[in-house]
Amino acid sequence: MTFQYPAVLFLLLLLPAAVGLFFWRDRVRRQRLERVGEADLLGRLIASASRWQRVSKAVLWLAAAAMMIIALARPVWGVDVDIIETQGAAVMIVLDVSNSMNAQDVLPSRLERAKLSVRSLVDRLQGNEVGLIVFAGAAVVQFPLTTDLTSAVTFINAASSAAISRQGTNIGAALKLAQESFDSRRAAQRMVILISDGENFEGDPAAAIETAAQAGITIHTIGYGDTRGEPVPLVDAAGNVAGFKSAPSGDVVLSALDEITLRAAAERTGGLYRRAAPDGSEINDIVKAIQQRADSRLENRAQNRGVERAGIFVALALLALSLEMLLPEPRREAA
Repeated sequence: MTFQYPAVLFLLLLLPAAVGLFFWRDRVRRQRLERVGEADLLGRLIASASRWQRVSKAVLWLAAAAMMIIALARPVWGVDVDIIETQGAAVMIVLDVSNSMNAQDVLPSRLERAKLSVRSLVDRLQGNEVGLIVFAGAAVVQFPLTTDLTSAVTFINAASSAAISRQGTNIGAALKLAQESFDSRRAAQRMVILISDGENFEGDPAAAIETAAQAGITIHTIGYGDTRGEPVPLVDAAGNVAGFKSAPSGDVVLSALDEITLRAAAERTGGLYRRAAPDGSEINDIVKAIQQRADSRLENRAQNRGVERAGIFVALALLALSLEMLLPEPRREAA
């Protein structure tokens, strides 16, 4: 037997004090009677049934109190198996926050436009498990998979290029971390939404894409930027553009949308690739694809739970109180 609230059992320590109080009152009563007359004479004048009734009533009251205390501690023993049916998907959003995402070929910038998309995704994916990973040269989980998305907007708004100290772009590392963030024991549909300009300078995204495909993980991708190239702003701590990134030769570095990697990830895993549009229609397509897959996947899983037995002790307490009420009140009868 276990208890959900074992601290309540400390109240049982009050019962010995109640027993002591009963004997003290009985002793005081006898001392008062002895002042009236001799003890032997009083013993012959008072029926023995009176003391037995008092003791019985006290025992029943104490038993009822003990049963109620145990019931309040919520005793549990035995196991029931519940079959839980859940419908939905586990969606990990992977957001590129590298310096190239500060390019302004998508207004106000690639990153700010992407964050707007993430907020829309989180809002429309209520009921599914959603998590967020940000990445540049390294990847970090901003919040893990959860259905409680009330504080998600705070993490989304805080995403910036300054959030990752190691700059660069490593899509492979981000996809690998996303795969590790899923619970493989669950049968829920697992999906990744990769939001990036597609440029990759480190690691091997192809290997991570292949691993995801073999694990049955769908990758949807959204591309941000222009294929013609755009200068990469250098943003200071206050968020202001302090200049533009340049190569050692002095030439301004241009960042262009690379759709090859993004398309490859979506096609290999059965997902969608969409290029960010001014009207946000890519979000509608991605959400629709997720909902179709999630609605067709119903997860049945068994969950063991302890059986609460508080009702038994409440019933015993009521029984003790009922017996106490049925006993006649103590009476003193002349011998």
